[in-house]
Amino acid sequence: MIRLISAMKTDVTVQVRNRLYYIGPAFSVFAAGLLVLLAPTVGLAQSIPTAMILLVGGSTLLYVVGLITFEKEEGTLNAFIVSPLRIHEYLLSKVLTLTALATLESLIIIIGATLFIRGNAQAWIPFNVLLLLVGIIAMGVIYTLIGIIVMVRYDRFTDALVPVLAVAIPLQLPFLYYLGWLTHPIFLIVPTTAPLLLMSGAFLALSPWIWVYAVGYTLMVTIGFAYWAYVAFRAHVIMKAG
Repeated sequence: MIRLISAMKTDVTVQVRNRLYYIGPAFSVFAAGLLVLLAPTVGLAQSIPTAMILLVGGSTLLYVVGLITFEKEEGTLNAFIVSPLRIHEYLLSKVLTLTALATLESLIIIIGATLFIRGNAQAWIPFNVLLLLVGIIAMGVIYTLIGIIVMVRYDRFTDALVPVLAVAIPLQLPFLYYLGWLTHPIFLIVPTTAPLLLMSGAFLALSPWIWVYAVGYTLMVTIGFAYWAYVAFRAHVIMKAG
């Protein structure tokens, strides 16, 4: 636990040094403005989950790529190899701190937007804040783990740019399914669809099978990606250094 707390302090320090806690909130204010424009058209129940998967999910993936690139360039990962910090502690620190940042961004977007939207009876509906946060946190965890899986294979951001985009686009496509623009069941395979539907449960009454899918698939892909991230980190960082 002491090692994990120390790793989290280091991660937050690096994130602050790289201005993520300035960039993220500034981006969130801009995103809140976009949400204000979108909500009267499609409604709060559709606009908030869509904004979370497109904006917050995408930014979280970029943060992971940027931070791991920074650590490789600065030699931090080489120092980790000879430190007492274990692989799962390193990964957990990244997941916790970056998901916290994603949640902060989400709260700024939601609070900022709803302050304006609440006066619009057409767009505003009450929602379950706790359930929305569960979906946001789940999405942040999944995006962070996927970012780690991709980025440990590359030493430079430019090398990882095309693979990251190739991963990011499919992860964001479920918004088409959620908005009803494309309803093919293949979207249910995409890992981000389940947390997206979890977030929708904060606004809408979901059928039992959707709850089973949303909760069960979220847990399954989270566990699967956590194991994959561990294996990928060990293979592409630890074993290469050894």
